[in-house]
Amino acid sequence: MTAPHGQPAGTLRIAAHQPGYHRHLYYFYKMAVSDIFISLDNVQYVAREWQNRQEFFYRGRRRWLSVPVSRGREPIQSKKITDQHALRSHWSIIKSAYNDTPHFSTYAPLLEEIYTADWEYLRDLCDALTHIIREAFGITTPYLRASDLMSRPLLARGALLADLIHKAVPLVRGPAPVGDREVTYLACAAPMRANHYLLQPAAASSAGMTERQVMEEQGVCVDCFAYRHPIYRQQQLPTGHPFEAELSAFDLLFNHGPRARGILLSAGGPVRQELMGAEI
Repeated sequence: MTAPHGQPAGTLRIAAHQPGYHRHLYYFYKMAVSDIFISLDNVQYVAREWQNRQEFFYRGRRRWLSVPVSRGREPIQSKKITDQHALRSHWSIIKSAYNDTPHFSTYAPLLEEIYTADWEYLRDLCDALTHIIREAFGITTPYLRASDLMSRPLLARGALLADLIHKAVPLVRGPAPVGDREVTYLACAAPMRANHYLLQPAAASSAGMTERQVMEEQGVCVDCFAYRHPIYRQQQLPTGHPFEAELSAFDLLFNHGPRARGILLSAGGPVRQELMGAEI
């Protein structure tokens, strides 16, 4: 797998993202092109985003499936699931939506085991779903929880990410210097928007630097990666219906099974398609 944006060979690529319920393909592509992936489970939970919900196409339209969680301003790692019955309902909807897809029966027993268990914490449920996809897509990138690296973050965004990276690298690659161009944080798909949080001013004590500059001052370069949502056949949709993007990654898996990895990696563009050859 080539380095994003032509990074030098040997560059260690780190990515980080909040855990989420049924994450879509962007999340897993970001993981696949990284050398280390950090699950940001120790940061503030944000309501009405992707951390406890995902859209599914069901009965002719997109619908949110949301996991009921405890109220409060606790971090993601502390969010508790408040209604186990809702998960049973989700599983019923997922079965109804995907029962006729070519590979649903292969993965249904794994999902049924998850949906019939009693989960206390949202993070653990999200990770269980994520690990099914990781294995099915052949993603071997080490997956670390931020909460295992530090209990509760006290730093601003750029400094926090740099600190997490400095703690994560020795765990995966052993002790080694982190110098200029040796470690790169994969922030987002290119191009980075002007309002991206890493381009915003850092804390007042950072002498007017941006969050990105704070990271770079601490020896972590910042880069983006190429990404274009792959288009593939969705056999659960009515004939002639346009492609539905950003559904659960299980949408690709249920429809294409062993070919899902090649389709996921095609999101990097023509070069990656060429590398995968006939798998696409």
